Amino acid sequence: MDWYLICLIIILFLATALYCIFHNPYKYPYKEIKLDISRKRNVQFIDEIDRYLCKYLMTVFNNHYQYVQEWKKKTEEKISKSLLKDYRKKQYLEVIDDEHMFIFLLTKEQTRYRQKNYVKTSYKVEVEVDREAYSYRQVAERFKLLSEIDFQCTLNEYYSKNQRKLMTKELKERIKKRDNYTCQICGKYMPDEVGLHIDHIIPVSKGGKSIPSNLQVLCSKCNGSKSNKI
Repeated sequence: MDWYLICLIIILFLATALYCIFHNPYKYPYKEIKLDISRKRNVQFIDEIDRYLCKYLMTVFNNHYQYVQEWKKKTEEKISKSLLKDYRKKQYLEVIDDEHMFIFLLTKEQTRYRQKNYVKTSYKVEVEVDREAYSYRQVAERFKLLSEIDFQCTLNEYYSKNQRKLMTKELKERIKKRDNYTCQICGKYMPDEVGLHIDHIIPVSKGGKSIPSNLQVLCSKCNGSKSNKI
């Protein structure tokens, strides 16, 4: 019986040692970014990424990129001192995945129900809808393109052929508040919004975009006299 226990201990010890040797101890530090699309319809993944970049800029991405570089440096220094240097180097290279550094997750809230003592109550759960991965280079390139349009909308919206469709209620409210419900030509104040129009400074017919910098509040009289002129 004693020999059986000794053999079992030796086997367990050897198994543990082999696991420690052959197990890959390195894990690539991906960055997951959740994008909530609850109550949204016809969602395009790249548009949600654009909106995130417009709102938060590159801070999160730059910080994580630097973190990954530091992780690589520390890991490579540790490998250089390892007794299994060549094997550890091979394992390390297997996990490097810079092309998928950032993982974007589309999530939405779903209502579910539980019943207890014949009473049904609702609760919210976060559900993953989709995911896509991007490199730092891809994100930076997207950021550069958005910076060229001053982060005013997504790239798909900016280059859309149907600019009038992009005149959402939220965008109109934003322009009204920005211009203080005041005609930008004659100065008429319209807090009751009677006769208030949202005008494209450069008309859509002449290539104007439905973005804040190209929109203004006008009264009905000034909007009528302006017509489709710049």
